[in-house]
Amino acid sequence: MKNQIVKKLLAGSMAIVIGAGAIGVYDYSHPEMTAVRAEDEAEQLKEAAEEVLGDSTSRDEGEFFKDESVYVKADASGNVEETVVTEWLKNPGIGETKDSSELQDIENIKGDETFSRGNDGEIVWNSEGEDIYYQGTTSKALPVDVKVSYKLDGRSISAEELKGKSGKVEIRIDYTNNSRKTVSIKKKKVKMYTPFTVVTALMLPTEEYKNVTIDNGKIVSDADKDIVVGLAFPGLRENLKLEKLDVDIPESVTITADVKNASVGSTVTVATADMIDKLGFDKVNDFDSFESSINDLDDAAEKLSDGSNELADGAKTLDSKAGELNDGVNQVAEGVNSYVGGVRELAAGSEQLTQGADALKQGTKAAQAGIASAKEGADALVGNYDAAVNGAAQLSGGLKELSSALSQSQMNIALPDVGAQLNGAIAPMASQMASQMAAGAVANIPDEVFEQLGTTRDAYVAGLTQTYAGILTEGLSGLGPQLNGALEQTAAQVQGEIEGKMGVIKQNVDALAGGADSLAAGIGQLKDGTVKLQGGLGQLNDGSGALVQGTSDLYNGAYALQQGAAKLNDAGSVLQTGTQKLKDGGSQFAAGVSELAGGSTTLADGMKEFKTTGIDELTKVFNGDIKNVTNRINAMKKLGKKYSSFAGMKDGTAGSTKFIIETKGIEE
Repeated sequence: MKNQIVKKLLAGSMAIVIGAGAIGVYDYSHPEMTAVRAEDEAEQLKEAAEEVLGDSTSRDEGEFFKDESVYVKADASGNVEETVVTEWLKNPGIGETKDSSELQDIENIKGDETFSRGNDGEIVWNSEGEDIYYQGTTSKALPVDVKVSYKLDGRSISAEELKGKSGKVEIRIDYTNNSRKTVSIKKKKVKMYTPFTVVTALMLPTEEYKNVTIDNGKIVSDADKDIVVGLAFPGLRENLKLEKLDVDIPESVTITADVKNASVGSTVTVATADMIDKLGFDKVNDFDSFESSINDLDDAAEKLSDGSNELADGAKTLDSKAGELNDGVNQVAEGVNSYVGGVRELAAGSEQLTQGADALKQGTKAAQAGIASAKEGADALVGNYDAAVNGAAQLSGGLKELSSALSQSQMNIALPDVGAQLNGAIAPMASQMASQMAAGAVANIPDEVFEQLGTTRDAYVAGLTQTYAGILTEGLSGLGPQLNGALEQTAAQVQGEIEGKMGVIKQNVDALAGGADSLAAGIGQLKDGTVKLQGGLGQLNDGSGALVQGTSDLYNGAYALQQGAAKLNDAGSVLQTGTQKLKDGGSQFAAGVSELAGGSTTLADGMKEFKTTGIDELTKVFNGDIKNVTNRINAMKKLGKKYSSFAGMKDGTAGSTKFIIETKGIEE
């Protein structure tokens, strides 16, 4: 009992520690961790571990502050090979800035500031008001050692031997806290470890490492790698003197996996001493209120025991009335079932009524629109009938006048004297043709020929042209009379055909004139009928508006009825379900009341046992080991704050330090 109570009291504080690590790893993986593909694996692991620890150090703005990072290179097992320390002096003034350091081979790694050494490790920087970054080496032993060991299928194996092997692998990371100081707790000198929080990160390729587990930490998948981050607190269990209690405070990390053709990568461990102050261990120091709560719990247990006896008496009375209640509930259930059945029939009928009313409403709206359209057409017809009658009469008169004109018309075709015109054009045309013919005839005759004939080319062409012109004129002069004769014969034929067509046209015009008279009479009769239709459509249109309004009201009423019936039906279903539950519950209630009556005595006996074996034992535990935890937590917090430098710091300077320990992987 004692160990269980103390474990519960300390579980809250440990949950803060483990929770802080787990949350840090999870946040790091979204969205940055899943996207990392940098070539420098060690830098990625360092960032992962630092993300878990976060920036825990706080300082006043403008305060001179020394931020120290200790970089350690180690072999695959964790044996230190090289230690390099980087110092960051924040907010130095202008002029001399005094510092203290045990480092060797100091060099300014970012600026041009110079320094000089004084006594006892003092360093004086010539500051220009900018932050100073410098670096050096040391062989000083680390406050925390990291050891990495391997097992394959239960057998210890070195990192070099593990490479390329397959089987069940176990990777164990052990941490040793070498920093132990004397502190005062209630005026008593005791030894305590500096409260280092350590986080180790490593990457395991998913093609080689399957089914990866870790006992104290978190695993985040990065597609082709598992990012494994472990968390431990070396020395914390002894600091709190919890050896005899069942409280799990991790001081090592164990990783297991099924491995195939294993590679052995590097690990990066980040350690810091100022995290304990940020993890809320002081939340367990309110023991005064807890002690008062224990006393209240003791009094409440006594009252609860007395109340259980009264509960037994009331349960017996309730048991006697449970049967009557059950009968009444059964009658209510039968009535509700009948009611729900009627409501369902009403809901179904109202839905059909609504559908019919909606169809009727839509039909009357369509009919109203058709009636209105017909009335508009009738109105337009009545207004146009007079114009149509007048138009038919005018058409008849015009056709009759056309028929008369056709009877009186005669066709005389006057032809021009085409022959004379042609003869007038023959002479110029013959002269032009003769000139061209004469020129063409002598074109290839040399000039010497004309000289022998005693003439010139032009004179010969002129004489030849006259000859050709006479021949052409004589030959073409008979074409005029022939053309006139042909035209007169054709004109006589055309005139005969036109006169025949004119007779047919006159007959058709006379027929059209008679049809126009009949049309005028028919339009008059149609006008009388349309006027009667117009009056009827007006009356029907007036009545259709009232009909549409009535069917709309009918639909609205039917829809409201349907909605109400549906809600009533839904409520009826709920009521029926609830009534059935009430019915079932009535039986269960009756049975439960009987059990309650019988169990009340057991409750009273149990309350007495709870007080003697529970509350009394809790009081003993509280007055024993647990009160001493508060004082140790406060002393440990002060010890963590005090550890602010590894390589040295001038008195009165604020600062913080962290250790980054990298173990080598096994190269190809």
